[in-house]
Amino acid sequence: MTTLINDKELYLQQFKNKDKLVGQTIKEIIFYLEETDNDFTEQPNELGKSLLNGIDIKTNQESFSIGNRFTNLNYGLSIEVGQTNELEFFDGEKNPKSFDTKIVGQTVKSVDIFWMKIPFENATGFYPQEIEIISNENYLLISSIEVNDGQVNTEFTNELLIIDNKDKAKQLELGQFGIENNGRKYFSDFETLINYEEKNSR
Repeated sequence: MTTLINDKELYLQQFKNKDKLVGQTIKEIIFYLEETDNDFTEQPNELGKSLLNGIDIKTNQESFSIGNRFTNLNYGLSIEVGQTNELEFFDGEKNPKSFDTKIVGQTVKSVDIFWMKIPFENATGFYPQEIEIISNENYLLISSIEVNDGQVNTEFTNELLIIDNKDKAKQLELGQFGIENNGRKYFSDFETLINYEEKNSR
């Protein structure tokens, strides 16, 4: 059984890094934006914040970067320890800006990844479509989804949609709200994902 990237280590890395974030306190969330980007979004819409590069989540211990770096096309989410400006090429001059949202200052209770099938012809394997970060009181969702003309358009992209409103995520059937009708799959750990993949490849 092989994945698109022929490397299950990428799966394992996602589980290790998201588990590492659990229990840490979020000190700051960083977006990378041009001076002309208003309201912390590059593609204006009422759904959330739409970005062309990854974000940093700085905790009391380290920095995590979430961006579209899972495949060699820079599609599909990846969570890594480090800073986005060290992991991605920026098209144009962008500066780090603090995104003030309610989960900042709170301790992470859980981080969940919601996976979808890689949609390439003859490809096997899954990629992270959404990552949900939850504290005791608040919520942050990062999705590898494109927004065009104010509407959710395409999954598995090189764009991010950031939502800090659970009702909006539910309306769009993203993350945990997309399991039943919107193609998302949840695996509690690395072994569960691998077992599911192997069972369904026979």
